Formats: sequence, C-alpha cells, structure tokens
Amino acid sequence: MSEQIPQTQETTKFNFFTSIWIVPLIAIMIALWLLFRYYSELGPKIEIIFQNNEGLKEGQSQIKYKDVPIGKVEKVFLNSDGRGVKVIARIEKEAVDYLNDKTQFWIVKPEVGFGGVSGLDTLLSGTYINLDGQKLKKSKAKFIGLDQPSRNLEDGAYYHLNAPSTYSVIVGTPIYYKSLKVGQVEYITISLDGESVDVIVYIDNPYTSYVHIDSKFWVQSSLSLDYLNGQFNLNVAPLANILHGGIEFSSSEKDSNASLPSDYIFKLHKDSTMVDYYKIGTGGKAMREYTMIFDRSAAKLKMNASVKFDGYDVGRVADIDYAYNKKTHQITATVAAVIDTSVFVDANDSTKSGEMNLENGVKEGLRASLQEHDPLSGYLYVNLDFIDTNETTGIVRQKDRAIFPTVDTPSSGVMSEMGGLLKKLKELPLDTLILSISDASENFAKLLSKNEKSTQQLLVNLNKTLEGVNRAVGSDEFANLPAELGRTMKELQKTLRSLDSVMHSNGDESLLSAQMGETLKELHKTSVDTQKLLQKLERKPNSVIFGE
Repeated sequence: MSEQIPQTQETTKFNFFTSIWIVPLIAIMIALWLLFRYYSELGPKIEIIFQNNEGLKEGQSQIKYKDVPIGKVEKVFLNSDGRGVKVIARIEKEAVDYLNDKTQFWIVKPEVGFGGVSGLDTLLSGTYINLDGQKLKKSKAKFIGLDQPSRNLEDGAYYHLNAPSTYSVIVGTPIYYKSLKVGQVEYITISLDGESVDVIVYIDNPYTSYVHIDSKFWVQSSLSLDYLNGQFNLNVAPLANILHGGIEFSSSEKDSNASLPSDYIFKLHKDSTMVDYYKIGTGGKAMREYTMIFDRSAAKLKMNASVKFDGYDVGRVADIDYAYNKKTHQITATVAAVIDTSVFVDANDSTKSGEMNLENGVKEGLRASLQEHDPLSGYLYVNLDFIDTNETTGIVRQKDRAIFPTVDTPSSGVMSEMGGLLKKLKELPLDTLILSISDASENFAKLLSKNEKSTQQLLVNLNKTLEGVNRAVGSDEFANLPAELGRTMKELQKTLRSLDSVMHSNGDESLLSAQMGETLKELHKTSVDTQKLLQKLERKPNSVIFGE
C-alpha cells in the first residue's frame, strides 16, 4: 500500500502574521517609539558666551548644578563678532526651570590661588561649566557667562572700593577682619572716569555686619615702622601675608545702626598709616566736584593730592589742566577737586545740607589755596581756609562747572625760605665790609705801635692825677667844701677811676687797645666765614640740612 503525499494548496491571500516583513516593521516601530521617547525627554539647547574657552571640549564637558550633571557641551566656536566664544549646550528636561534671569554660568578649572588649590576634581573629569540660580517658571535660552564664580547674596555681600592704583592687589586677594579671613577680591577694573581703580570685594556672612559707613579698608603692609611715645616700633607681617598679600578693614560701633547706601564707595588706603589720616565725612552722594583756578605754579600738585580743611582731609584732586596765560606770563592750573560736603553739615542745624553750608562759607571768606605738605619735598595740596576779605563772592556756576574762589599764598617751605635768605645775603656789600674791617684792623695796629711811648706817658700822668684827686677827696678840708663843688670832685674821681680801668691793664697793656684789636680780628674772621657760607649755599642750598 503506497503512502499518499499531502498536497499543498496555493493561495493568493496575504497573511500579515506569517509574513517575513513583520520583523523589520516591529523594529521600526520600536525605533520610532524610542526616538519619540528620547526627544520627548530631551531638554532644550542653550547658548552661553564666555570671554575665553578655558578647556571646554565638545561632547565631553558637562554642565553641573550642585555637583550634579544636568547637561553637556555640544559645540564650542568663536563668536560672530570675534569677541569671546559661544558655547552650545544641551540641558536635561528636569533642569529647565533653572534657566531664567537668575541663572549664572561660569567655567570651573584647576587654579592655584591665595586660598590654596581649587577645582581639583577637574583633573580627572575635565573642565566643566557650573550653574547657579533659582527655580522659576519663566525660562530663557541665551546667557552671558561669568569670569568668576557666582556668589549667593544670601551668603554674603559685595562692596565697592576705590583707589588711585591697585597697590599690587589682584583678583583673589583675601580680605581680613581682625586677622580672620572673611572674603576676597572678586573684580578689579578701571573706574568710569579713568582716573582711579575700582575694586569689588565679596565678604561672607556673618562678617558683613561689621561693615559700616565708617569702615576703613587698607592694604596690609609687609613691614611697618611707627614712632609712638618716644619709641620706634618695627612690625613685620606673618610670612603668609607677605607671600599672599591682603586687604584688612576695621570698623567702630558708632555707625553700626546706620544703613549702608547701595552706591556707597569705600576708599582703599595704601597702608594702615593712611587710614586715620585726619579723614572725616561720609562720602558717597555727598561728594561734589569744584573747579579751582590757580595762577601760581602748581608743578608739584599731583593727581589725588589732598584737599584739607582745618587740618582734615576732606577731598582729593581729581584732575589738573595747564594753560599759558599771556597776561601774567605764567602757567595757570585749572584743578578739579572732589570735596566731601558732608564734612560741613552742622549737627545743630539740620535744615541746611553740607553743600549749602560750604557755599555759604565761601560767601563769608572761605578760599582755596596751594600749600606745601612738608618743607623738604615741597609737594602741594589744596587748603581751604577763611581769610579776611570784603568780598562776598560765592561759588560761580558756569555751564557744568562750579568755580571755587582761590587766593595766592607765598611758598613757606624751608628751601623757599633758604632761597630768600640767600638772596638777601647776596645783596649785602660783604666784600666791601670785609676789606674795610681788614684795613681798620691794620691801621689800628700801626697806630698802637707808633704811639706806644705816648700811651705809656698818658697812663703815668693819669695815675698821678688820680692819686691827687684821691688825696683831696680824703682830706678834712674836703668836708668843708660847698656841696656843689664836693659833688663835682666826686664825679671827677669816679671818671678818672673808670678811665684808668679802661686804659690800664696789667700795668703795661691798654685794655682798650687789646679789646679793640681782638674785636676787629673776630669781626674780620666772622666776615670771611660768612662769605664762605654764602658761597657754599649758592653752590648747594640744601647743604645746611643734609650737609655736604
């Protein structure tokens, strides 16, 4: 019996589930689902502009918030205007709410600074971008990166310092209060007027409570020498401060309750000796600029020179312009002086501001003049002082300038006075005087040598006359003379004794001749020495102070 072979039946119907196309179709569907899921969970792209690329790498460098990766750098290229670099980064969807106006970015890289080594984790993970901000619903996609790490104002505060120069302070220089590190320098830039330097410092809480209106900031000195109570004190800073430098500040409790204005600017002093250099006033909005025109030479008036009133530092010289005056044939100096008008606030009269009191003072005789800081260097400062005047001139306002009246005062330095003295001495006829004294001394010596016998005979006759008068006065008959004649004889006796004491010395030398001779010799010697002194002063005027 033979087996039957099953017969297959052909059909033209398409069976989806048994088709070979089911596999790639399922794969496509899965891929589309994964793609949809990927893009649905993908965060937005953002754009960050930095001044420089500090080691960021495309596809590797991360963006972190509180040390948690929340994004990655996708592309880094030069900005279209050639200023800075543009970074395109992708942020995770969960961090979108942190992309708003409060968000700040900065690059974290390994650095060796005053506080030690920072960014050590980047040695393994590479340079990355750090984010700081607050969670808000309103988001943005373009940002400007910071050059320095962001500071949370809840953890501290920024303060504005100003100085004529940096005094070797750099970004990262620590801030000290009572030798404790409380902050650091964050930014250093040229001021808007281009005449000084602005230093922005950040101080941590709770030390911000010690910063008041009267706080003083100064650069720490490596070496200081003070003279106090008759003793010299030499202070050497710790080695760490010498190597790292630093800024220190101090405060009193007098203004601890006064609120600090948001635009208040502290002065950064060069060292501690300049901190309490007669500085008063509050500064800030009370600073006013006045123009002062001086006809006398202001060659030794420097930028940032002091403006003083009653010995106190109340301002500084902000600018100086020079111009030739064809009428006076001198160089005229136009000085722009910034004055702290809060100094002139009257505590007993709150109705008038310091600026009003200053301008009223000008009407009452307050004038500006140039004075010398010290007698040796001759450097000048602007002094405000009241003078006796019948003028009631006030501050004249011309366009955008307030003209402060000035007076000319003569120089009072040692060198100037020495020059005047030298000029007067040179006008004396010393050469003629020396020759006259020399001739008189020689003639007197010759006269004495020629008349030596006559002088001796005169002394003998004088002694005889004096003896006769003494006998007459001592006799009994003298008592019976009239009173007027008696007085005359006594006067004669007194005169002869005086003449004898003058003419007679050691029996054979005339006291008069000896004294006259010695006097003429000393006078001649003094005259010669005076002439030598004048020649010395003319050659080197300061030799009296510093020697040869």
